[in-house]
Amino acid sequence: MSMTISVGDYPSSAFRYALLDIKPVRYEEMFKVGSLRFRRTRIAYEHKDQIQSFEDYSNLRYSYIFTDMPIPPNFSEEKVFDHFLNTSIKNFHEDKEFQNMLAEKNRTLLGLVSFIQKRFEDDLDSYYLSEAFRFYHSNFPLSFFTKTSINIDTTQKFLYLIQRIVRRFELNSSRPGVRFPFEQREYEMRIMQETLSPLIDRMDLLCRASSQLKIYSSIWSATDFKEIDRPRFLDIKKLDIKQFEEFNKNFESELECMRRMIYEASIEYDKEIFNEAKSSDEPTFLMLSNLLLSH
Repeated sequence: MSMTISVGDYPSSAFRYALLDIKPVRYEEMFKVGSLRFRRTRIAYEHKDQIQSFEDYSNLRYSYIFTDMPIPPNFSEEKVFDHFLNTSIKNFHEDKEFQNMLAEKNRTLLGLVSFIQKRFEDDLDSYYLSEAFRFYHSNFPLSFFTKTSINIDTTQKFLYLIQRIVRRFELNSSRPGVRFPFEQREYEMRIMQETLSPLIDRMDLLCRASSQLKIYSSIWSATDFKEIDRPRFLDIKKLDIKQFEEFNKNFESELECMRRMIYEASIEYDKEIFNEAKSSDEPTFLMLSNLLLSH
C-alpha cells in the first residue's frame, strides 16, 4: 500500500481552498422561457486573492512534512522529496473528476463538501485495509496501528462535521423572503468561515504529523529507492527510536486535540457525530476485520 498522500489524507487542503479562501460575487445570467429572454442575478464564489498553483502549494506542504526528517544515507534527500512531490502532483492532474468539481461555476459549497465526504466514505474500507496490510507486514506494535486507525475514524468525523457546518450556512443564507440576499450570504459566509478556520487549521497539523510519521517509517524501512512509499516490510528495528517516538508523540497529541475539537463542535452541530458511548477500539476492530478478510 502506497504512502503517497491523497485527498483522504489531507482533506483540510481541499477545504481551505474551497471554503476559506472564497467570497460570494454577483453575476447576471440570461435565460429563455419559450421565445422570451430574461435576465436574472445569481451568486457564485470566487477566490479572494490570486491562488497558488497546485505545484507551489504541494511544494510548500511537502517542505513542512520533510522538515527535521532524517533521510537514510543511501538515499538522496532531493530525490526522496521530489518523488513524493511529483507523485502528488501527478495524482492531482489525473483526478479529472475532482478538478471538474472545483472548476464548476454553479456548484454549491455543500455539493463540493458532500463530494469529498462521499469519496472518503467510498474508500473507507481501503483505508482500513491499508492499515491492516501494514500491520501484517511489519513488526510495529498493534498500538501503533490502533492510533492510525483511529485517525481514519477522526477524518470521517471531521468530514461529517464540516458537512453539517456548511449545510447550516446553505440553509441560513438561502432563507426565502430575505430582503438583501447577497448581504445575507456575505454575513453567513463570514460566520461559517470563522467556525471552519480553527478546525481546518487543526486538521492541517494532524495531517502533517500523520504524514511525517508514515513517510519516516516507510523510507527507513525501504531496502531500495523503489520501495520508499511501499516497503515490503515495515521494520521498526531500522528506525531511530528516539526520532520515531518524537514523531509518534506529536501525532498522538495532534490526534487527541483534533478529536476534542470535533467533539466540542459536535455539541452544537450534531451530537451524533461523536458518540462517546462508542468504543475507541472500533476503528482497530475495522482494521483487523479487513486483515482477516484479506487473507
